Amino acid sequence: MAALVAPQGLLSEFRVLDRRVFILAVARLVVNLGFAAVLPYLGVTLHQERGVPATVVGMIWTAAGLSGAAMQWVAGEIADRVGRRPVMLGAMLLRTANLAMLGYEIIHRGPIFVIAALCVLNGVLRAFFDPVASAMVADLAVGEHRIAAFSLQRIGVNIGWAFGTMALGLTRTFHIQFGQLFYASAGVTLLAAVAASTITETRASASIVLRAPLRLGDLVAYRHDRPFMMFLLATFFFFLLQAQLYATLSLYAADHLHLRLTQISHLYSLNGWMVVLLQLPAFYYIRRSTTRRVIVVGSLAYATSYALCGLATNELNLLVCVASITLAEIATAPAQQTAATSMAPVGRIGAYAGLFGLAQATGQSLGPIVGTSLLDTLPDRLTWPLLALCGGMAALLYRQVPPPMKHPWENHQ
Repeated sequence: MAALVAPQGLLSEFRVLDRRVFILAVARLVVNLGFAAVLPYLGVTLHQERGVPATVVGMIWTAAGLSGAAMQWVAGEIADRVGRRPVMLGAMLLRTANLAMLGYEIIHRGPIFVIAALCVLNGVLRAFFDPVASAMVADLAVGEHRIAAFSLQRIGVNIGWAFGTMALGLTRTFHIQFGQLFYASAGVTLLAAVAASTITETRASASIVLRAPLRLGDLVAYRHDRPFMMFLLATFFFFLLQAQLYATLSLYAADHLHLRLTQISHLYSLNGWMVVLLQLPAFYYIRRSTTRRVIVVGSLAYATSYALCGLATNELNLLVCVASITLAEIATAPAQQTAATSMAPVGRIGAYAGLFGLAQATGQSLGPIVGTSLLDTLPDRLTWPLLALCGGMAALLYRQVPPPMKHPWENHQ
């Protein structure tokens, strides 16, 4: 349907993309299918079936996210040094084993601290996939083609997300235990690794430079790129709000609006299918506007949409809010990724993608504990507007970021 809406000239942007960009989109589709089938519902399952307090669930998600955030920059730097392909494939194979172990512990009602530790490990392994895959996309699509390439990745991610969220219904229809879905998730993650293994190395040999061994102090060098630092701070606030879509919104729907787990799955299915159907028209909008304008407007739309969640009283109200959130996400996500990689100097695309991932994952990590804590202590109509202020802050900061492309930190090596 989206293809019918898009002009013929617009589709030509996708036809000229490198074949490996399409393979990466398929790999992301399969990885996210496995992720969406289980992890969005794990927090609700632990809360309702194992009696884990909502705040503890938020702490588990925060620990997992912060651990992953700490590894984003490391993954990007390593990928710039040794290549994208080995880092990405190694992470995918280890994540396959991690998901299988999570399934085993859930089926056998393993200790909560073991499940929490495996969730943290999952976050770390994801950190070695996302920024490296983004660096590969940036290697393969330069200039104006990057928006098309990242939009294609978004379509792949959300087809996987949409089908994955539907998997929960199989547990009711075929009497499958929730923990058994993790085994299926491990299987599809392994399939994604097989698909990704067909991609040849994308890092250009000309971008390889001799560097000292990776040190934590290398992270400080980027502080001289002040526009990028401002961009990262805005990204942190944006994704602190974005993270409320998962643990916080699902707990709010279950505890405050008394929705069933299958009804909650409708929220995530709507989110995924909207992106699948509307990402191409959104690409046309992004191309007609400036990247900065898209990000600023998207952040404000995000803030408004989340603030309205506090007024929801039933499933339909919440579906409308999620639809509004998704529209903002569709426009903003590829524009953010394009901006982050476009600000990178030669030979540092992996590092810049990793730093963008670090800011993103840090916001997503703190988001659950902030959201669930507010949800436990404040009225609904106050909680969601307070969280929405993060979107307003992101818009203000993004507006202050000048157009790239100078990299002043290079002068301070």
